[in-house]
Amino acid sequence: MKTEDLIATLAADPAPANGPSLEQRAVTGVAMGAAVSIAVFAAFYGPRPELGDALSDLVSLAKTLLPLFLGAMAGLLALRAARPGASFGMAQRLVWIVPAAVAALLVWAFATTPAAQRLPLFVGHSIHVCLPSILLLSLPILGGLIRALRQGAPVQPARCGALAGLGAAGLATALYSLFCVEDSPLFYGVWYSLGILLVTALGAYLGQRKLRW
Repeated sequence: MKTEDLIATLAADPAPANGPSLEQRAVTGVAMGAAVSIAVFAAFYGPRPELGDALSDLVSLAKTLLPLFLGAMAGLLALRAARPGASFGMAQRLVWIVPAAVAALLVWAFATTPAAQRLPLFVGHSIHVCLPSILLLSLPILGGLIRALRQGAPVQPARCGALAGLGAAGLATALYSLFCVEDSPLFYGVWYSLGILLVTALGAYLGQRKLRW
């Protein structure tokens, strides 16, 4: 075949269809991971008794809504971190609402709880369940998100992975909160935060290993 004929043939062939965008891959990865996490939750945890009554109390509701909001904002930041030069925009400011709200709840709970009850509420009775559960429920979501982010090109892969871990942990913590009966910010403000930080550190480690160019 002559060169001119080859060029003409290639020009006549339809261009390959574009694959899913990074955002589409991330949504798919999170959705698939969340489906696994929900299945694990349904099999081994399940909703707490009188969940509706608990969610009608704003302090109890906060332990679900705050990590859910954190998961959404951190996931968005992870996507932007996977694109060189992308602006983090308003999300990088909105994400700070969560630690600020948690700190405010902790101060309020400490001030309004009788001194004799502070330590028992802080320790609770489910730390040994809380921390491993947040990690367990986060893993499928984190795995799906890290796999999607590999299609990007993060300049700082550890930071991108940490944001993915933060997002996964936020969503998983919101799910776990539907099972947990520890409703004092003295408990969930500390131990949920610790679980989220552990998953964030795991995300940073995975990002450094899996998201490098």
